[in-house]
Amino acid sequence: MKRHFQQIDVIKGVAILAVLLLHSFTRQQLEDSYAVYHIWQAVPLFMVVMGLNLGISVQGKEQRLGQLYTRKYFTKKAARIFVPFLIIFIASILAGLLWEAVTQEKVLEFNGYTWLGVLPVTGRGNYFITLLLQSVLLLPIMGYGFARAPVITTALLVLLEIAFQLWASSYSYFDANNYLYDAAFPRYFSAVAFGFWLSRLLGEPFKGRHFIFLGSAAFVAIVVLYLLVYDVLSVEYLVRPEWQLQQPLTFGYAAMLVWLGLKLLPSTSSAIWLQLPAELGKASYHIFLVQVVYFGLADQDLPVTINLLLPVSLGYLFFKYEKTLLFGKV
Repeated sequence: MKRHFQQIDVIKGVAILAVLLLHSFTRQQLEDSYAVYHIWQAVPLFMVVMGLNLGISVQGKEQRLGQLYTRKYFTKKAARIFVPFLIIFIASILAGLLWEAVTQEKVLEFNGYTWLGVLPVTGRGNYFITLLLQSVLLLPIMGYGFARAPVITTALLVLLEIAFQLWASSYSYFDANNYLYDAAFPRYFSAVAFGFWLSRLLGEPFKGRHFIFLGSAAFVAIVVLYLLVYDVLSVEYLVRPEWQLQQPLTFGYAAMLVWLGLKLLPSTSSAIWLQLPAELGKASYHIFLVQVVYFGLADQDLPVTINLLLPVSLGYLFFKYEKTLLFGKV
């Protein structure tokens, strides 16, 4: 049986709160608060954890290519990802119709991107849904490669990410179709690779060489992040301007944060200050779906407490009672 690590849920819980804060503040407020080192790390944290979870799940298992994409696998992913998405898709239509009837403000929109996971009432961060849908197809083969040849797979993932970024930054197509770039899973290949390696370190005692490797990657990331966010450095030739803070040179910081969480937090605890974020971490996907619709309707300038409490409360209730909605029983 796969061992459960509460600290992973805690990290996801903190990350989803960071997503809500990220969508509540202006860029100037984020820069003034040095959010590049905390709130702005929300998505990189999720991507590193994605690789970590996959690395844990395949560890010690003999995999074959023919066993990667089975009916059982797609059924499991459909239950975890597609069913909650479908429910919130329908809910967003109902919420949009009601909103338009009351406010006379048009919020519903259907277009070609709807088929890619864009909700009818869409707010900030919707690209992550499309990214998750891609992960269903790409993660198994990535995990298979890492289990068999970790170094080669890591190098290949980093090179593929860099190649994609170079192509996208010089290809004008993404100027008019920026959503397709925003939602491109290859942008996070190196973050997922960091997660793969953290899964190898999870069961091992603290070793100096681990800290040196992660510390070096984190130090480079810390410096690069500062130079990028305060306009001392630009890497537009490598990454499109709006996403320069998330690229191979910066993901080492998120990896270090995850590793510290794994090492410093207990794997099980009844302490409320750990149980609460852990519960939010379990519900993070549902909370995220709700906040996409919420920010598609609500004003970003609403009090931060409201922007936190409403999506968290509704998303957690959605998580707890999803099966009741579908089957009429708890």
